[in-house]
Formats: sequence, structure tokens, C-alpha cells
Amino acid sequence: MSSNTKKYEDFLNNISGNILLGCDGFVDEVYQIVDVRQSLSEFTPMDNLREFGELIVKRADGGVGLEIVPKRRCSGGFTPNTGRVAAFLGLKPTLAGLYGSQSIDPAFEEFVDNCNLLSLGDPALTLVFEFSDGKILMSALKSVANLTWNEFVAFFGDEVMKKLFAEVDILGLGYWSLTPDFDNFLKGFVSQYENGKPPRRMFFDFADIKKKSNESFMESLALIKQFNQTIPMTMSLNEHEGAELFSRFGITVGEEPAKVASALTTLRQEIGIDELVIHTPDYAAASCAADGEGFALQEHQKNVIRTAGAGDTFNGGYLCASLGELSVKERLVIANAATAFFVTHATAPTKEEMLAQIERASDK
Repeated sequence: MSSNTKKYEDFLNNISGNILLGCDGFVDEVYQIVDVRQSLSEFTPMDNLREFGELIVKRADGGVGLEIVPKRRCSGGFTPNTGRVAAFLGLKPTLAGLYGSQSIDPAFEEFVDNCNLLSLGDPALTLVFEFSDGKILMSALKSVANLTWNEFVAFFGDEVMKKLFAEVDILGLGYWSLTPDFDNFLKGFVSQYENGKPPRRMFFDFADIKKKSNESFMESLALIKQFNQTIPMTMSLNEHEGAELFSRFGITVGEEPAKVASALTTLRQEIGIDELVIHTPDYAAASCAADGEGFALQEHQKNVIRTAGAGDTFNGGYLCASLGELSVKERLVIANAATAFFVTHATAPTKEEMLAQIERASDK
């Protein structure tokens, strides 16, 4: 083992902490789109998202009929995809969301033993069309959209609520763009710490920023800024969400990771929160009020078998890394390793697999 990875080994062997994530739950039905069918049992899948987009544009004046083939049925959403990393590292996170009303949906069976799974109702459904370079997600949000903070409180009751939010180290909430009552959840989560010890950090994934109006987005940002005084806030974005956020604040960004990290500092100070993170297929960068800014390069992975959930897995890695005394770069390296393992194995790494993935990284 290289001296570079000794600190990661020490961290992973001693990782501990309480994580509470809320409040979604999706079943992802994942399909391949047939490009060419050779026989009843053999076909060539459409593998490139750009080519698929060009096909749709080319047929815009008429129509297009496509054959789809089921690939897998699995869990999806912020809580399971982010919590999976913590579960595989042995932290047993608490996931409060929508995993089945009468019984746990088989898509969430993998979390029954390694998480504290608290289900408030049936999950939402997402149709996923997966390509080697990206994916299309289309969600029927009824159950997630109907879940409100008042229902959350009523479901658990006062005594369970106190236990649920007590002694939490990392608190996470997602997705803003898919949760109509998000601001009330945010207020409700933070209100649990008016008279008690707050978590070390609260983590957000906004998902598709473009989906909501600028007014609604700015109202949520104002709340996050306000509550940052109570709990240090971390917001994580993919490259598209990051570009949208930079644009809304009129900040020009260079392409090099170091320039993106510097621009994140400017943006973070404009928003008024503790930490901003951005993850892309080529690198991840972050700016933190206490620890400064940094970036870590990410290798393009071969033999990619799953992309849906990759961003959440990055967030899970970063969130777990935030439990230790690690630098910004070291947190990003752990998050990159979790993502690289996930897209090539369709699951999260154990401690040993995480360390091996870090060993293989060129930038650590």
C-alpha cells in the first residue's frame, strides 16, 4: 500500500457516525432501447445518448417508434442511492422515505438489514433509459409529491421524532426539484435542533434546478443561507446543475478544475453557505468555508454497466468522507472512488473495495 492511501485506510477502518436521510424513494424501471434487432433473442442496444437525441430531433416533424427491453428493476432516489454507500461502509444509516406501504418493496430489500429503513408509504416510479454516456429519467411523482412535512410529523409522532433526529452527525435532504413541500421539510428538519445539539453538517441534492422557477429556487436558497447559521450546509451539484447555478448568479467559469474550484468559492460566498461541491465525469471540485477549495481528477471508466444513481453515489461517498478529519481533496477522492466503483459494479464498494479503488486512482 502506498503512503498516499494510508490516510484513507485509517479513515475507512475507523469511520463512525449517525446519518439520517430523507425523504424520497423511487423504484427505477430501467430499459435499453433497441437500435438493431438481429433475431428474436439478439439485438444491438442504442448506446449513445447524443445519437438518441439526434434521432428524436431528426424525426421531430413526424414521429418515432422504438422498442424497449427491460434491463433491471431497482431502488432509486436520493435516500437509497446515497445511503447505500454509508450502508456498505458499515454505518447503518437511517433512511426515512417511501419504500412500501404494506411491506417493503422488493426493490429496497438490500437495505432491510444494513439500514434503519422507515417507510411512510409507496415509492414513486421512474422510467430510466440508460446509455453508456448518460441516461434519461422520467418520474411519476404522485407519492413523493403528495408527501408533506405535516404528514411526516404525524406519521412518526413526537416521541419518535425526538429519537429520529437526536445525535445525528450528518443530515441529508433530497431532491428539491422533485419534492413540492421541500421548503417545509427543510424548515422542519432544522427546527428539530432549536434546543438541542445540531448535526455536524446538512447535505442537499437539488437535482434538476431548471425544473422550478428562479423565484422558487431563490426562496429555497435564502432558507438554506438562513439555516447555515444553525447547521453548516453542503450543496452538491452535477455539471449541468452547476452550469445553471453559475449562470443564475452571472459567474463566468473556466474549464480547468482549478478554475471551477475557484469559481465555486465565489459562488458559495454569494449564496452564503458553508460548502459547495460539483461532480463531473472528469473531475470533482469543492469549496468549503473552513477547509478552502480543491479538486480531484476522475478517470473515465471502461465497462460501465450502470449510470443511474452515479451522482447520488458520489454524494454518498462525500457525505461519509465528511465524517472524518479529511481535507477537501481527500473527501473528493473518496467520493470519486465510490462513483467509479458504482458505475462498473452497479453497487457501492465495501471498505476493502473502496480502498482498492482509491489505490487505482491516478489523482489521490
